[in-house]
Amino acid sequence: MKIEFLDQNGSSKEEETHWFHQCTEKNIPYVITRRRTSLGDVEWDYITLNSESEEFLDAEKDFVINELDALLAYYITPETKTNVLAKSGYAKNLPIEHLNDFAADVCNTLMEAKKRYDKNA
Repeated sequence: MKIEFLDQNGSSKEEETHWFHQCTEKNIPYVITRRRTSLGDVEWDYITLNSESEEFLDAEKDFVINELDALLAYYITPETKTNVLAKSGYAKNLPIEHLNDFAADVCNTLMEAKKRYDKNA
């Protein structure tokens, strides 16, 4: 499973809808960025996975949350708002120079969780 993210300047419902359908076809989590002038947001959601595929997120929930919390520590500022869960979450108001790095960290963490799950299954 290769997980990628949609990188946006601003927010485009058309792009997000298209990306949602691509993620559903690929059976991968939905990960997006929204870039503004100096800050941006990263969001992820399992809604594009079929029910069998989302089992790895339940099994590796603690790993995903702990990894993403640790990685976020490198990027957050006092303005940053976060909600980190295994199946969905966000980091809002990250400095834009770290936006793609954290989005890649989300993708890599979810891919690693899937590998761990497959190895132990």
